[in-house]
This record gives sequence, structure tokens and C-alpha cells, in this order.
Amino acid sequence: MNMAAIYAGIPLTLVMTALWALASCIVTGLCYAASPKRLRVWTAVLLWVCGLAIVLSAAWHCLILGVYAAKGWLFVEGTVKTAVPVMLLSHLSYILFARPQLRAIRMMAADEAMVNLQAKASHPRFVIPVYAAGAASGLNALSTIFSQPVLPGFMEIMQWPALLLIIFIPFAVIRRRYQAMLNCQFLIKPIGERLLTAAASVTLSLLMAGAGVGSAALLERNASLLPEASDMMNHHEVDEGGGVPTALTALHTHDAHHGHANGVEVAALTGDISAPADVRFELTAQKQSVTLTSGAIVEAWTYNGELAPQLRVKQGEMVEVRLVNKDIEKGVTIHWHGYNVPNAMDGVPGMTQNIVRPGEDFTYKFRADQAGTYWFHSHQQASEQVGKGLFGSLLVDPLRETEETDSELVVIQHTWRTSQGQLKAFGNEDQKQFKHLEPGNKIKLRIINTDHQSQKYRLQGTDYRITSIDGMQILEPEPLENQTSFRIASGGRYDVTFTMPDHPVQLLTGGSSGAGGPSILFHTGIPPEHSELGEESWEFDLAEYGKPLANDLTSAAAFDREFTMIMGNRLGFYNGQLRFLWTINGKVHPYTPMFAVKEGDKVKTTFVNRSLAEHPMHLHGHHMTVLKKNGREVKAPWQTDTLNVLPGESYEVAFLADNPGMWMDHCHNLDHAATGMILHLMYDHVLPSYEVGMRSGNLPD
Repeated sequence: MNMAAIYAGIPLTLVMTALWALASCIVTGLCYAASPKRLRVWTAVLLWVCGLAIVLSAAWHCLILGVYAAKGWLFVEGTVKTAVPVMLLSHLSYILFARPQLRAIRMMAADEAMVNLQAKASHPRFVIPVYAAGAASGLNALSTIFSQPVLPGFMEIMQWPALLLIIFIPFAVIRRRYQAMLNCQFLIKPIGERLLTAAASVTLSLLMAGAGVGSAALLERNASLLPEASDMMNHHEVDEGGGVPTALTALHTHDAHHGHANGVEVAALTGDISAPADVRFELTAQKQSVTLTSGAIVEAWTYNGELAPQLRVKQGEMVEVRLVNKDIEKGVTIHWHGYNVPNAMDGVPGMTQNIVRPGEDFTYKFRADQAGTYWFHSHQQASEQVGKGLFGSLLVDPLRETEETDSELVVIQHTWRTSQGQLKAFGNEDQKQFKHLEPGNKIKLRIINTDHQSQKYRLQGTDYRITSIDGMQILEPEPLENQTSFRIASGGRYDVTFTMPDHPVQLLTGGSSGAGGPSILFHTGIPPEHSELGEESWEFDLAEYGKPLANDLTSAAAFDREFTMIMGNRLGFYNGQLRFLWTINGKVHPYTPMFAVKEGDKVKTTFVNRSLAEHPMHLHGHHMTVLKKNGREVKAPWQTDTLNVLPGESYEVAFLADNPGMWMDHCHNLDHAATGMILHLMYDHVLPSYEVGMRSGNLPD
């Protein structure tokens, strides 16, 4: 409903603006009518044009009411507090002042003196409401297209002064013309001169409005410049979620900023790593030219010179990974995506460590307590570095297998920039693969999506089960029928199992045609030359899948803290550059709020996506339990570290604050994170050890 309203609102506001523009032209020229009859004809036309515009305005307001009824207050708050008042007051001014005058002119006697009709048709109280309605509709159209209002921010509040600036010059011109008529000094000028006057009036109005908008934009641009250096506690707003005040209440005072009695620095939050390592790895970040199976060449940034290296350990083992930077000039790190390591091992530059520069190394050490499918990637300018290949898989085998499989395959999907353009691939396999299996074999697919966008998959030829999401087991997963598709968020992982039948089975990506990317064809003998692609039957909904998860969060009657994250979009500045911004609560980092918690808190977060794109929201260091979708309790709560929130959707999730530190909480469409769709979760007794910015070279996204 929300997206339908947004998309319907765009043509509605555009057509409404066009109608009011036409009405403005007509109302401006009424006093120049050649006769009373022609004046009444044009008045009738004006009434119809304005009437149609009012009907469209009513339809737009009904759309907003519909969104409120279907989605709730958070989906309409910004619009109701900014666009709706401007629209209502300007259109009501037409209904209350201009329309009665129009009807009166239309009904005037045929012998009414033309000079009286001209004076009535040029009264500012009659003309200006039409101009105001047109200007308000135009501002609403621009807002609908370029800046969906989330919360009343500076640019949204600027609609009122912008409206006044737009109509100020026309008001002065119309008032002067009306006074001339009252004083019998009005002369009808040639049409060319009248058009020139009108054009000058419109141009001057736009220049004044442009000057106002330009001044506001200059202020915003300067405010958007990122500091040369700052620590991660240097936020403009601390949100404590309505809970007991934390030690961060006085964040911006000198004493609170630099320490408190029981504070601990991030660098000290290593966990217990006194035990010797059970398994050691070395990963060297280096530039490497890699060839895909199609022959396309990727100028990649890699770990150990290969695409998507695999690290495999046993649950409970102490893991040690030495990262060496050979030649990545901008520096690198390793973030263990979805793995709840101690904070100092999380791999976020400027927050949990400094970047590893060329010739330097850094050692990560943690105990592999979580079994399942995970991955790792650089978090230094991640939108660029992950795109170029600095990632791999982390597989943690459980101490005790709960499901028997005969074989497994890691499917790590990525889109590569190659010598032949952008190509999707499973690792370095960008063409159809063929895998031979025996009938009756049980197969596990560990599917990892490293792309910025969610990806759709479909298993054709057999029923299957989704046994794990983001490393967390699904309880009693039911079989999903042949041709059922499923969508994995950016950064997400699904474990999929099936039993090989006596006929081919195919894993497809993309839409129902299967032409959107690579594929794998499993066969029991000679692979078929051609495989028929059937239509997908339906798309899997995790909210209704498997046995419901039960934990302390699903049974909680209340939470210690409750936060809200409203995702939006607008045209604006980030670090001095005009960009299409993806916002949290109307702002981008570092102006997004910092969520403050105490260790042991039960925390609930509400995600609301008011924007025009999906947002895979990823919380470091914790797994979220999904409780509600679109305001309704999910039938089967599940745990995830990367929750994909589609446009128009809302979710309520909860987590236990049991991993002290300073944690990123961001959109894992890394292009969105790169322009500020980031905030931080901060435990109140934790202090920074590092700084971000150009001075340190620590640039996380």
C-alpha cells in the first residue's frame, strides 16, 4: 500500500501542478477579456480546471489516509507534518476565497460594467490563492520525487518560506494592477508586453525562491562536510530508547567524552584469548588479475590471490587469522559478517581497530562458538573493497551434526566488473556448471550473497528445505515444493538441502526466466544438452516457515529500550557532494542517532522503510530475533543478522545486549552505507580507542 501510494502520488502531484499552472495562466488573463461574455466563458473554464485539481488533491490526501490506515503513523508522520499543511491551507484558500468570487463573476448580469468585472477578476484575494495552490502542488511534487519526508527536517520545514518567496512577487504585481484599476489608471497593454511582464514576474519569483533554496543548500553542504578526524562517540544525538539513563547521557561534556569510572576501551574487549590457537590461517590482501570461466578478466583485490577463499573450522576451536596487506594502498581489515566475535575483533576501521596499511599485519583471534555458514570481508571503504573481491567464506562445523549429508557445495554469489562488463558469478564460475550426483544423495547448498542487492534463487526439479538462515538453524523446516523461489538479502546466507532424484535438478538465479545469472545443473549421468525452465510457483516467506523460535525475547512482556529506524531517501549533500541520500530518521551519519544501551538490556528495534529501495539492515555483534512484520506477529519468529526490509515494509526485532562494545548498525547495500546510512550501537561503559577520518585513514562503510 505504501509503495502504491508513493508511485501514485508522483503522477497525481505532477498533474495537479500542471492544472494549477494552467489555472494561474487563465486567472492572470481574466481581466484582459474582450467582453463580459468571454470573461464568463473563461471563468467557467477556470472553475473546471481548478475543480479537477481539487479532486486530485482530495485523491492525494486520501492516499495519505490510506497509508496511515494500512501502515500506521510512522509511514506518514513526515508527510502529515510538512506537505499536508501546505497543501491543505493553500487549497482551502482557493475554496474559501477564490471559488466564491469566480462563481459570482460567472453569474453577474450581462449588463454589468466591464470595468467592474475587470476589477473583480483582478482582486488579489481571488488571484493569489490560485498561485499559492499551484506553488504548493509544485513543492509537493518535488518533495514526492526527490525528498520523501521522513521526519520534519530543515529542508521539509523550508516549504513554508519557499512558498512565500514564490508568491511574493506575483502578489506585488497583482496588487499593483488591482490598485490601478480602482484608481481608473489601468491600461490594457499589448499582449507581447503583458507576456514579457508575466515572464519577468515568474523569473524573479523563481530567482528569489532559488536564492532561498541555494542559501539553504549551501548551509547543508557545509554542514555535510565530514570532520578530518573524530571518534565514534562524537555523535550529535544519543538515543537511550526510553530506558534508564545511561552513562552517555552527558556525552558532549568533556568528562563524559573522555572517560568515566567504570569505562573500558574498545581495544581491551578482546575476549579470553589466552588459550593457544587450535587452527591458524594467513590471509594476504593483494591485487590479482583473475579469469572467470567465461574468459572474462577481473582486476580484483583478493585475499591470497584467489576469489572467495574458504576458512573452515570446528565449533569450539580457537581460531587465529593473520591479515597481511601486500599492496592495497587504502588499507584493509576483516569483518566477520554475522559472527558475534568480541568487539576488538570485529574489523571495523576507526571503531574496533586501525586499518592495516601496505606492509603491515593484524591478527584476529576468537573462539568459534557459533556453528553455521558465515563470511568475511573488508570493512574499509567496503562498498569499493567488497565489490573488488576482498571477501571469503567462513564455515563452522558443529560439534555434533544434526543432519546427515552426502556432499555439500558453497555457492558464494557476486557481481564482478570485468573486461566484458558486469557479470554475475558463483565465485569465479560465471557460466552454467554441471555437477554429477548419485540418486538418493542428500546435498547441502551453502548459499552466500555478497552483492549489494538481494538476490532471488530457485531450485527446479525437486522439493527442498531451508535448514538455516544466517547461520541460525530453522526448527523443523517443511519441504518447499519444486519451483519455489527464495530471496537472500545482501550479506545473508541460506543453507538449502535436498535429496537428489533420478532426474536433473537446477539451481537458478534471477527472475522466473532463470536468465539473470549463473546456474548449477545437478545430474545423475550424462548432463542434458538442454534444460527446460519452468515458471516459479511462489516466493518463500520466512515469517511462516518452520517451528516458531522460543527464547527470552519472543516471550518478553516488555523491553528495557525501544528504538525506531525509519529508512528514507532524499536529494542532499554528503561530504560536500550532491547525492541521492539514503537516510535513517531523516539523517545521514554522523548526524544519525547513536543507540545507547546497558549490558543485559532487552532491546527492541522497529524498522520502517519509507524509501524507494530495499535495505538489508545488518547489526554487528548480535543476532536479531524477528517478532513482527507489518505490525503483525510473525507465525514463526527467527534469528538473523541481516534483515532485508523491502519498500513499504516494517519489522519489529529484538536482541539481548550481551556483547559489550561499540557496534555498527547499517544498511548492507554498501553503496547506501557509503553515503551515511549508518548508526552505532553503544554500550554505556565503553570508550573509543581509535578515530575515523582522513587523518587516520580509517574510512568504514
